[in-house]
Amino acid sequence: RIMACGNCGCPFNELTPGSDTLAGRDLACLVPDAVKQVRFGAGDTLFAQGEPSTSLYSLSSGLVKITSLTPDGREQIVGLSTPNRLLAGLQSLKDEYYEYSAIAETPVAACRIQHRDLLHAVNSHGGIALRLIEAMNAQLAHSRALMRAMGQKCASAKIATLISVIIPHCEHRMSRYTLPFSRSEIANILGLSEETVCRQMASMTRRGILYAPRGKIEILDWERLEAVAREDCPEFALNGSRRA
Repeated sequence: RIMACGNCGCPFNELTPGSDTLAGRDLACLVPDAVKQVRFGAGDTLFAQGEPSTSLYSLSSGLVKITSLTPDGREQIVGLSTPNRLLAGLQSLKDEYYEYSAIAETPVAACRIQHRDLLHAVNSHGGIALRLIEAMNAQLAHSRALMRAMGQKCASAKIATLISVIIPHCEHRMSRYTLPFSRSEIANILGLSEETVCRQMASMTRRGILYAPRGKIEILDWERLEAVAREDCPEFALNGSRRA
């Protein structure tokens, strides 16, 4: 059975990885018996920590935050899921229960893929197994980028790295992008104070790197933003530690 699908970012469509020759056209899903197309509104839960692990999600649009509850009951953002071959729930593919929650930060369109049917397809189709490995590699690369953002960098480098991760690469030339996180949430992700995040983004705005009115962001100079992310701009290295 062949199912037409417009999710160009899904690793299980017939578009050859790395090719854009079919971009914008319907694609044939390789695991149609495992898939259902779904939508979520901002704030909706795709799955919750502790629920039985049954599905993973391939996003065609939107952004999902991955959260975990701390021992004292606080929500900690531990990851992000975006289009372009990232699968929300991939880490729990063989687990009995989800070890974290996935919440739509923006309106989301996705393909929900049943674990059981996907694993059956993997056992009978080597090509699907290779695509699953590729999706795992993409997830690892994405996680490493987030770890760099949260690692031992100055505050400005953390923020610049996170912005680069948040904004899909295919949208790097868009004039304006809706920022899916508030300054407070960015501070929570990076372990900074909200004041530090505001101050650093204002500094990058004054220097012509970005323009960030409330709820939006426009990157004016990607090259300089990436330089800040590499810590090549020591003038941005203000004290970014969280204040008590």
